[in-house]
Amino acid sequence: MSKLLIITSNPEPDSLTNAAGAAVAQGAEEKGVQAEILDLYDVGFNPVYTLADREHYLGRAPMPEDVLPIQQRIAQADALVIVFPMYWFTMPAMVKGLFDRVICRGFAYSPDGTPGALAGKKVRLVMLMGGTESGIKELGVEAGLRAQICSQTFGKYCDVSDVDFVYIEDLTMGDDSEPCRQTAALQLEGMKRLGASLV
Repeated sequence: MSKLLIITSNPEPDSLTNAAGAAVAQGAEEKGVQAEILDLYDVGFNPVYTLADREHYLGRAPMPEDVLPIQQRIAQADALVIVFPMYWFTMPAMVKGLFDRVICRGFAYSPDGTPGALAGKKVRLVMLMGGTESGIKELGVEAGLRAQICSQTFGKYCDVSDVDFVYIEDLTMGDDSEPCRQTAALQLEGMKRLGASLV
């Protein structure tokens, strides 16, 4: 049986971010895929790159113990979905810390080119934003993110060829009106389809 790991990052437990992650899991499970959600806030993940991380990177110390459980869950998955709100046209600090501390040398890639734990997996990054996909493309933001995240981080370093962005767009933070609820419901149906597509 395939296994899907969904990593969510939002300090609000009842956020649309977490609802989107749950919808991805539901869509996958309906197709017979084992789906697991890892909420970075719920597990108390520390995103701050420390001296211990630096010492590991330089080969002078073991992997920091607090990242090992997350790495193990990533390694056991066949596909990875990371769900987060876009802050200032990029990922929030918690997700940047995931890249800095967890998707790191000695796990996701090796200096000698040996394939890491993400090699060959499917990866999707679901970004929630107040703007639109067409808007960030016009600004050149998406091209920058694709170069940084898809081409370099996952493609060049982690040997992941099947990586893409998925957008939940045109959101208004804190708006709980009925029209916004209806729009959110449609977005969540799209997330269920995403989960089913990763089988």
